[in-house]
Amino acid sequence: AFPADGVVLEGQTLADESLLTGESRPRPREAGQGVIAGSHNLTGAVVVRVDRTGADTRFAEIVSLMDHASASKPPMAALADRIARPFLIAVLMAAGGAALWWWSKDPGHAMMVAVAVLVVTCPCALSLATPAAMLASAGHLARRGVLVRRLSALEALASIDTVVFDKTGTLTRDRFELADVRLRPGAERAQALALAASLARHSLHPISRALVAAAEAEAAAGAGVIPWSRVEECPGEGVQGWSEAGGGSPVRLGSALFCGIAEEASTGPQASLADASGWLATFEMREEVRADARSAIQALEADGLRVQLLSGDQEAAVGRVAADLGIDTARGACTPQDKLAWLRREQEAGHRVAMVGDGLNDGPVLAGAHVSFAFGQAVPLARSRSDFVVLGDRLGEIVDALRLARRTLSIVRQNLWWAAAYNAVCVPLAVLGWLPAWLAGLGMALSSLLVVLNALRLAPRRAPARLSLEAS
Repeated sequence: AFPADGVVLEGQTLADESLLTGESRPRPREAGQGVIAGSHNLTGAVVVRVDRTGADTRFAEIVSLMDHASASKPPMAALADRIARPFLIAVLMAAGGAALWWWSKDPGHAMMVAVAVLVVTCPCALSLATPAAMLASAGHLARRGVLVRRLSALEALASIDTVVFDKTGTLTRDRFELADVRLRPGAERAQALALAASLARHSLHPISRALVAAAEAEAAAGAGVIPWSRVEECPGEGVQGWSEAGGGSPVRLGSALFCGIAEEASTGPQASLADASGWLATFEMREEVRADARSAIQALEADGLRVQLLSGDQEAAVGRVAADLGIDTARGACTPQDKLAWLRREQEAGHRVAMVGDGLNDGPVLAGAHVSFAFGQAVPLARSRSDFVVLGDRLGEIVDALRLARRTLSIVRQNLWWAAAYNAVCVPLAVLGWLPAWLAGLGMALSSLLVVLNALRLAPRRAPARLSLEAS
């Protein structure tokens, strides 16, 4: 992996930037072109001048996300603060009025009544009601690998009715799986796959890795492994090998042009295999859907949310993924402007939308949505425009975050109602002189403690499995 952002000075290679950009096809990189920290060098040695490191690293960005979360204040907390200000003025007037009323009868008792009113109405519980619950939820999510960039997002998340997913890198992984194999007459699938895998082992290309994985899964890896005398990889084209019994003609795996055959139209990535007799096989690839994608979508729909898919990929590829996952509304070939325009129409129709994405083209719609999620592998721009960052690769964390947000809002309402009820009961008792100062102090402390304990119900009941964070 490239450890920093920089520019290639010498050499050429293919770079896998799928974790950062969502683009599944490797990109050619040569002298004068830039490379991104966290992308993978696939084929050749290169000399790179480092341009950005230190504070621009992924680790520093994660720390920055947490700093933003602790500094932000949700609207409900701001509302509680706005209520607290006039409340304090009313409390001071009540304390002064009670002292004046009792002063003519007993100045000492009047002072104690005024103190009791001031103590019992201390707005600690009111001010703690929202931030205690929000911070407990943020801590819970952080332990599960979900960073809360803005605390206000928890309040917004609890009220959404639509979840929109990007496809590449979000619903699908950054790797391929074998979808279909086309063979020349007389060829056997197992032998062709074994031959392709034996060449693919000499390459780090995503399609090569997929072929090796498919061969191992189908137990074809050991079927006639070729003892290559020489293997070389041609950047941007493919890999070729010469066997001791090959008569000087190489076996080639890669693009159709590299294999000397006509290129065919395809809805997804493909690799061709050719031997001395010409075309032998074509391997059709498809993006691998995340393991829990279907269950996460079903859970969201069971919770009453609309689920939709927007992607910049081809319509055919988007439709195939949508059909596999049971998503009824899906659109492909969307530009960033198309996505943002669609979002505005949904919002004007009264829908509250959560967006889940990872690529640069998701930045505008992530910023415009009511609430947004970006996976930890997303590009920095996508993370900077999102409210939540999922460090792992489980879409189920989005479902858990939604349910926790709804529970958090319920706890906040309970805390606010308790603080209001406590003051409504205790203030008249203090004004009438029936609540001594020491009891008012105890009641105030117990009220604040009750609010905090109620918020702690949102914390995890047991320590979760330790997260493994790998800085790129």
